[in-house]
Amino acid sequence: MKSITLRAPSTIANLGPGFDIFSLALERPYIELHMQLNETKSITIKTDGCREDIPEDPKENCAGLAIIELLKKANTNTGVLIEPRETISVGAGLGSSGACASASVYGLNKLLGLNLSNNQMIDIARHGEIASGSVAHADNVAGAMLGGFVIVKSYQPIDVVRIDTPEIPIVIGVLKKTQRTTRSLIPPTMDLDLVKGQLALCALVVHAIMRGDIEELGQAINRDLISEPIRSRSIPGYGDIKRKLLDGGAYGCNVSGGGLSIFAICDKGRTHDIAEIMQKAFVHENIKSETIITQSSNEGIREIDVK
Repeated sequence: MKSITLRAPSTIANLGPGFDIFSLALERPYIELHMQLNETKSITIKTDGCREDIPEDPKENCAGLAIIELLKKANTNTGVLIEPRETISVGAGLGSSGACASASVYGLNKLLGLNLSNNQMIDIARHGEIASGSVAHADNVAGAMLGGFVIVKSYQPIDVVRIDTPEIPIVIGVLKKTQRTTRSLIPPTMDLDLVKGQLALCALVVHAIMRGDIEELGQAINRDLISEPIRSRSIPGYGDIKRKLLDGGAYGCNVSGGGLSIFAICDKGRTHDIAEIMQKAFVHENIKSETIITQSSNEGIREIDVK
């Protein structure tokens, strides 16, 4: 086996209140990544024709950093070519870096026959997140790797729980960050009353997914006391946009991952109405955006072609 082409899903990390521990895989958008072994003993990233501005220096690229970590652990210096063929909007909070990092680790594990476990691959792939956010968080890579709803239950060591999800209709207003990351703006400590409130919301998210109750899930993701108050400040008119979506029938909405995209959960029959409300709200705020109608996916990384 010398080459492999993979598809990895976008993800909504945090999923409302689950800061750095929750992730939900989406049916679309997704990335496609082609990988090929060679004799160069170096990592080459080829972005010709890629619509996103992706660094080709492996030390500045999420897939490159993940592969550097994997080759170090495997104690090998094999050459590898990485070629993104389908991409997710970079810097939009949809897990583009996590998808690329997880796909690259999955692919190289397969090509080299390393037989790493899912937790081992996730632990390695999360190093790719340093390229986009300076922190090796595991929620996006775990969601992209495994699909479904993911809970990172431990970081020392990495241990992940995956749960099949019901069909969750989601509308996303895709916005890109104007800065690399907003993580440094989030306070490192919380008042105990806020902690209890956040824990209750996290429990409600899990309860709703286990029951398959989309309306309850919308209510659970609608509040977040850690990330949303900080990241929403960078979205013009966020409060008004959220109010219009809720008034229009969305069960809940929040900032997607590290921002700045906004996602809304709603009944399947109202996705187009919610998308229209979202588009008009962004136009009203003079925000350039793309609206995507999608849903949750229980499929993680998929092999498209192996040679």
